[in-house]
Amino acid sequence: YNMNITDYHFDAMLDLFGQALTELGVHPDAIKDIAAATGKIRKDITTGCTVRMELAKKNMEKGKDGLFKRLGGQEGIVVFIDRLYDLIAVDNRLKAKFAGKDIKKMKEAQYVYMTELLGGPKVYKGTDIAEIHKGVGLTDYEFDCFLGNMEKAMTGLGMEDETVDEVIISAEEIRAALLGRATGIAAHAKVVDGKSVLERLGGDMNVEAIVEMMYGGFRGDPRVKYFYEFSKEKLEGWKLKMTQFLVGAFGGAITYEDSKLRLAHYKYNITDYHFDAFIENFFVSCELMESDASAVADAAEVLGHVRKDITSGCTVRLEVARKRVESAGTDGLFEAVGAEEGLRLFMDKLYEHICKDQRIQHYFSGSKLDAVKAAQGQYLSVIFGAPIQYTGRPLDRVHAVMSISDFEFDCFLEHAQAALRDVGADSNSIDEAIVIMETARRDVLINRKPHDVRKTQEAASAKTVYERLGGESGITNFVEQMYAKATADVRTKSFFEKNKAKVSVHKKQLVSFLTKLFGGPSSYELSDVRAAHYTLNLSDYHFDCLLDIFSAVFKEMGVKPKDMQDAIAALQPIRADVTTGYTVRMEMARKNVEKGKDQLFKRLGNSEG
Repeated sequence: YNMNITDYHFDAMLDLFGQALTELGVHPDAIKDIAAATGKIRKDITTGCTVRMELAKKNMEKGKDGLFKRLGGQEGIVVFIDRLYDLIAVDNRLKAKFAGKDIKKMKEAQYVYMTELLGGPKVYKGTDIAEIHKGVGLTDYEFDCFLGNMEKAMTGLGMEDETVDEVIISAEEIRAALLGRATGIAAHAKVVDGKSVLERLGGDMNVEAIVEMMYGGFRGDPRVKYFYEFSKEKLEGWKLKMTQFLVGAFGGAITYEDSKLRLAHYKYNITDYHFDAFIENFFVSCELMESDASAVADAAEVLGHVRKDITSGCTVRLEVARKRVESAGTDGLFEAVGAEEGLRLFMDKLYEHICKDQRIQHYFSGSKLDAVKAAQGQYLSVIFGAPIQYTGRPLDRVHAVMSISDFEFDCFLEHAQAALRDVGADSNSIDEAIVIMETARRDVLINRKPHDVRKTQEAASAKTVYERLGGESGITNFVEQMYAKATADVRTKSFFEKNKAKVSVHKKQLVSFLTKLFGGPSSYELSDVRAAHYTLNLSDYHFDCLLDIFSAVFKEMGVKPKDMQDAIAALQPIRADVTTGYTVRMEMARKNVEKGKDQLFKRLGNSEG
């Protein structure tokens, strides 16, 4: 936790793991699985650094002048630099880099440079920092050693941890310049045989297609679906931004700055779990597009560099909340939400929200709802710090018979946040509450089903039957030919209108109905099908005859066998709606006849009737 290990360092370790396993002759699939397993501890390794650095950034966004003052101004900077160079002089890892140099002159230049870097007056007029270090051959290792000595110097001078973190963050900003490294996400895009990652993926249009497939996958992936529950217009805007970002990141024109990523995602509770789901969807989209495997691997490596920007907001908020709970316990949270009366009001508000949400309300219905609410209220009271004992069943046993998804759990947390706001809880208390409830995810999702990303994307990207049949013109043409056959077929002709004026209306209704059934844009209500056919004596025999006619027309139109099969499959579910009227009347008549036909004879008026 106290080490400055970033995602950059963690990725370097994963890279070294991969190289070692490859040299040992380990199977590529095993290497991939080992990397995935190792990746699960990323957060544990990097969270300490991420949180400290993000909090330091937040402080510096208010202005660096406060940092300059806390360092003791110009005099404090001089003392700090002197102490730093004392440490470097005895550091065997670094002192060779400074051998034969005019240390006094270097220190004087750094007094001025560091003054400006750390929030003091802008008085540095020396050579550009990148130019000074060109050809020096500095490495990440040596720069990290330099940062380590900076930290030691400040700690030895009694500076507070927050101040130390802000100075390290400020120095970290010049790493790329000192090491002669390009900056920005595109700097990570590998060039192979003179081609960028973008070119090897097939260019802008292919990236746009990959993004389209990914979004189809996101909407069906319970792990990330919650973050894409927005209007079509908003999602289209996000698709455009993602495409612009990826094109620039992979070596194309930069039209979306990666510096915007952190701010754009900061307010969302996006964890490494969600980011890994995003990467998996990216891989599958590329596979379905039959993209070059090496280009896909290089693209995924590029995307790995923005993990911190995407997840840092959630990481920081939850970690700060966790530390508050660790240091002060949950007693403060229990009081912050209004103690016993506040918890009761919170549960009322929570259930008000839940019972209006069609996404999860089915889990909160039935005669035992009050008992469920009482048990859940007791559980939440206990984990929020109430001085009572939880007497209900363990969470995993309660939810063992359910198949709750991540998406549904996220919806529940959304309503918990809203209910906490309703009862007047402050943002810090809400974060603490969500942190505590988040710990229950594993037990609540005890029956979490594995998600098939490939199957979901294939289904989402598949064209509808409506599209495959040629859209509006194709359906209209089909209805014309089908109507002609049906009115000429002795098995079905009696059911079809002969009046020319009514025929036109009937055909339009059929076009609208089939458009809706086959996945096209139509206002036709499928629930009207039963009422429209109830008084007709249409049996299963007649329905099968109609399917025969449909199949014959499809063949004459040259419809592909798979498309024809899917169209017929789409028609099968309405069989009951079309034939129910006949089935019910015939069954009732059969039951009456079973009592004896003499009553029927009498109702007909005997021989005279």
